[in-house]
Amino acid sequence: MDNNSDNERFYDFDSEDDDAPTTEELAVWLSDFMSQSSKAEKMYRSHFCSIVVNRLWKEFGVEGMCELMLAIDKRAGWISDIILEDADLHDALFDNHGVFDDDAVIKARMSNRLMEMNKKIWRLRRKYSKLIAAEIVNGVDTNESEDAPKP
Repeated sequence: MDNNSDNERFYDFDSEDDDAPTTEELAVWLSDFMSQSSKAEKMYRSHFCSIVVNRLWKEFGVEGMCELMLAIDKRAGWISDIILEDADLHDALFDNHGVFDDDAVIKARMSNRLMEMNKKIWRLRRKYSKLIAAEIVNGVDTNESEDAPKP
């Protein structure tokens, strides 16, 4: 709701407070919102997804988020990958510079090197998708062969 008046209540569904909105509060917010906004469906979806992800994180942590990513990949037919983990970034900062920065991930998202890495990964994806497709057409050995790399 971009045009909040002073008498409207705003619920911050992304907050980390233990006081989650009640079912009644969510129902009132949703009904008010749906009746007043032309972007209701998009914003409802965004808030709903935030609620689900925040609850998943709170209950299951990193492992739960990994399960969510795997489920999304399976449902959508995607192959997701994580190009940079915060632990790797924190380790590099500490090992190479002796510092710890809580905002390192946020800063990394704005860095030129991350953009460069993304571009290189996209080029490699195109190259390797062709190679993978050729391997599929020529027959992929689904049984582990002696030459296959071990995870």
